[in-house]
Amino acid sequence: MSGERWLVIEPLDTIIIRDGRAFDAGVNTQARAVLPSPTTIAGAVGAAYGAPPGAGRDPKARGSVLPDRVQGPFVVSPAGDSCWETHWPLPLDVVKVRNRLQRLKPRHSQACTDLDDEISAYLADEEDSEPGQGWWDRESLTSYLRHGEVDWQPSIFWTDSERHTPWRVERRVGLARTKERTAAEGMLYTAEHLRLADGHGLAARCIGGPQDRHIVDVVNFGGRGHRAQVHEPKQVLMPESADTFPDGRMVLYLAAPAIFPGGDWKPVLPGAELVTAAVGPAQVITTVTASGGKMHGGRLMWAVPAGSVYYLQFADENAAKRAAEQLYDEPLEQAEDWLRTAGFGFAFAGRWSW
Repeated sequence: MSGERWLVIEPLDTIIIRDGRAFDAGVNTQARAVLPSPTTIAGAVGAAYGAPPGAGRDPKARGSVLPDRVQGPFVVSPAGDSCWETHWPLPLDVVKVRNRLQRLKPRHSQACTDLDDEISAYLADEEDSEPGQGWWDRESLTSYLRHGEVDWQPSIFWTDSERHTPWRVERRVGLARTKERTAAEGMLYTAEHLRLADGHGLAARCIGGPQDRHIVDVVNFGGRGHRAQVHEPKQVLMPESADTFPDGRMVLYLAAPAIFPGGDWKPVLPGAELVTAAVGPAQVITTVTASGGKMHGGRLMWAVPAGSVYYLQFADENAAKRAAEQLYDEPLEQAEDWLRTAGFGFAFAGRWSW
């Protein structure tokens, strides 16, 4: 394995990452914010390495002035002695049943689904289930991946209605201005800002490239004038993937958004047959490069969100093991190569034992 280097981006203020939906003061009066995507964290890594904006899309820059590839962002909190603990979105095959979490099981069913005819449907043991919400710590996700166990309660960060996320939403009122920088009549709007929980940050695993390059202490991050502290930790604690796959069966947990080839919602993994899946609503991914005070190169893409789960069948256990061993260093195939090197498609292998 090539060398790796961890960076943690800790916002010093709120962050404003637009979700890509149309917004125009006076027409659409609320701008919604989302957690930074891999493109955002890859841009922050580039700034920390001192690379020019947009360098990550240049194959010549990757491995010379930038890492070969970046994984992340992963939500982290300090765990002492320059060590950070990771937090993960609840897998989408986990639901809440009578105030407790339960894992759904794939079973053959006559239920109508939007999946292919040969793919099984998910069924809960109880009928009164509802989607689970929350985040797990590293140990909870490890238990899920290695043993199929479900922690009954997600990690809790806040005591208000948004306690199931490691951030809270702050809404600000603004007023659009004319070209003369005066107030535009009737152009009030609200914008959502995200404030990470105290001490929390976003980690990026940088693989390959210059290992001794000086890292900038502070970078622009999360909106005009917003800044973030860059840490270089000794260790970031990651979940442990499964190491046994009975009868060649594997659960694939998507740890970062993915944009699969052809705009498909299914991953491309040689030798794997998809049995069933629990996939969340499409996540809007926007890309833009800031240079010389101007924005350019903007694109809008649709991604499968982190937390999505795929149940896969391989020919035998050895084939599943070989596929699992590649996942930690190599992401799933993406629609474009720069998406793969920017952190999209990172996944963990889990054990499917029933």
